[in-house]
Amino acid sequence: MTKDNNGINHTNGEEHLSLVDSMSPFLDNGKPKLGIFWYDAASQSLFGVEKMDAEQATFINGRATISAVPKTYWQKQHHRAEAKGDTRSIFYQEHNYTLIPRGRIFLDKATDRFYVCVGSWLHEGVAGLKVDAEKLHELIEDEFNLPVDFEFVIDYHWDLGHGWSEPHEIHPHPQRADQRRVACDDMSLDGDDGQIEVLG
Repeated sequence: MTKDNNGINHTNGEEHLSLVDSMSPFLDNGKPKLGIFWYDAASQSLFGVEKMDAEQATFINGRATISAVPKTYWQKQHHRAEAKGDTRSIFYQEHNYTLIPRGRIFLDKATDRFYVCVGSWLHEGVAGLKVDAEKLHELIEDEFNLPVDFEFVIDYHWDLGHGWSEPHEIHPHPQRADQRRVACDDMSLDGDDGQIEVLG
């Protein structure tokens, strides 16, 4: 580096390339991602997004997802907002992460297809607000670089008020001939937490 007359350092060409090179792993590489998110129905936007490249994921029982746990993520954000005194933050205002619409992106090894687990809020709405499923599909497609043919999967685990604080039990949902059963489970991915509805 060289200093100018004002005492400010400047990079040369080689140093510039080295700096840019060190930042490149943090750029969006355009590869599909797995992850978690929350959905703000009022602003029709995603927040609390955590993601990783799908190609780096480990498959468990034929499915891959990110290792982040929404409950832990929410608690950290809540404590951070409290420490800052950020009373306008949703993380400050809401203690229970399950009361805000959320979802998780999975990759199925057998089909090499992505699916997004969400709750029945997708069709029922949130606090009197209708959820625009097409808009949500676009937001997720863009945020996680997913192919357009990913499917939503409705599972009670992602229903408002449901999560890991409740006992695991099977909640059957009506099945149609064109539906399949897939396990959507935030942590264990063990496939025995219930039936779900695939929306294609």
